[in-house]
Amino acid sequence: MPAGLKLIFVIINSYFAFTSVYGLAASILLILIASIVARVPPHNLLKGSKPLVIISLCVILLKTIRLEGEGIATPVLCIPYISKEGFRAGLLAAPGLFVPFAAAALLFSVTTMRELRLSLASVENSLVRFFSPDRKHTPFFSLGISLMLGFIPRFFEMWDDANLACDSRSCKRGLRRLSLLIPLVAERMMEASANTALALEARAFGAD
Repeated sequence: MPAGLKLIFVIINSYFAFTSVYGLAASILLILIASIVARVPPHNLLKGSKPLVIISLCVILLKTIRLEGEGIATPVLCIPYISKEGFRAGLLAAPGLFVPFAAAALLFSVTTMRELRLSLASVENSLVRFFSPDRKHTPFFSLGISLMLGFIPRFFEMWDDANLACDSRSCKRGLRRLSLLIPLVAERMMEASANTALALEARAFGAD
């Protein structure tokens, strides 16, 4: 399957994961089938997804706890209460966060960055030729999209490696660990971005 069609599958599958319970179940089933066909163990698709657990718990908490009061003009009278509808909505939204993550992990397990960039570049060049036949164009948009998508799994991979390093050094979990992980991972991501920029400059990308 071309890389562009795989990306479209990821987008559509991720969209249906947030539509309803049936859409979520169908999205998970499609990812499981695709991983079996691609011979990728399904549990490997969730590697590095520990930050999503925290995010999903925050989503459930924010949807469950609501404020009830007389209005915005009198915030002192607002009283927190537990919303059953919000809790159900949170339970539906939280698992949906893992569907795009797993779908993207599956995409990059069977697709290289070069394949994705070439597929997107062919679409971009076709559009440019259709609207501006005489215009010389370098497919920067497709390159930017492919780089952006490629950095998403790299971020979670770096986070997982840094978290594992903290475990090996007996670092306690909690806010202290987050205060260590966030600057470390951010620094490594900036270094990776700088190295990518240098590699692109060495290949004359961005030159007039």
